[in-house]
Amino acid sequence: MYFTASRSLKIAYAIVILAAVVPIGLASSGWVALAAGRGGAAIPYIGPILFFVLGIYRVVTVYRNPQALHSYPVKGFVNVLRKIGVFALYFGALVGVLNLVSRPLMAALITHRSENGIEFFVVGMYLAMLGGIGFLGLITFELSRLLGFEEHSRAQTIS
Repeated sequence: MYFTASRSLKIAYAIVILAAVVPIGLASSGWVALAAGRGGAAIPYIGPILFFVLGIYRVVTVYRNPQALHSYPVKGFVNVLRKIGVFALYFGALVGVLNLVSRPLMAALITHRSENGIEFFVVGMYLAMLGGIGFLGLITFELSRLLGFEEHSRAQTIS
């Protein structure tokens, strides 16, 4: 009756949320954050703090409630949305972990650095761009869950 979320999906879900709300890693460094457009808000602290609190709340909810990511089975386009969302969640989790270890990994792999450190900026920009795929996967996965619940509710109302 339910689509049961696996432990790996819950971990990927939590990593994607934490990667979106916690500014760590190479993709959140100063120049990369400015180039990616993450600065200069009119009220600079309210939005990020609210986003952080909501993200942590969702991670705690998924951790504490075993059925938090369960949903009803769906067919057709909604099933395709779910599969795309799950794939993008796993990809986003991989990018989030890579973002976390990118600075020491690059320090170990690059033997001759440039004077201005442009290689760190380029890798940080790519990680910032690819990190958005995980967030889009999160939204797509949640949309497929919502549509599954709506479809189930309509079926219950009709019968």
